[in-house]
Amino acid sequence: MNSKREKQWRRIEKLEREKKEAALNRSLQSEECICFPKEEQPFFGFDIEWETAKRVECPLHGCSCSRGARPIYTAKWRRKMEERRRETFSPQFQKAWAARFPSALWPAEEEETEGGIYLRLKDGTRILARESPSFAAGQLTVLP
Repeated sequence: MNSKREKQWRRIEKLEREKKEAALNRSLQSEECICFPKEEQPFFGFDIEWETAKRVECPLHGCSCSRGARPIYTAKWRRKMEERRRETFSPQFQKAWAARFPSALWPAEEEETEGGIYLRLKDGTRILARESPSFAAGQLTVLP
């Protein structure tokens, strides 16, 4: 008798989970939703891109893209490859990316200087993406 009741509860819980997932999937297709799809999380070449994307929350769900990979170091060839790879993702991914990186400003052009790598946005704004390591100038900085 007890096991029959447990099976019924498990079945009810399963149906409730499926109902919630279906509702979430429907809301992801809403015009207001700017969430990244679960199976298509963003990849960022620079920490500043991750920080920028993290600040934008979905008006419908309130979530940001904190699940995306925060970069430690990404080689230039990998950053270029990622730009092309992003174009193959779903319309929902494209909408989420555009909400964080509007086409009027992005993609940015990389500028390498002695001081580091800068991103020049389409409006001319320069953002420091990565400082050059101090040992490149013959100095080594020891962090506490």
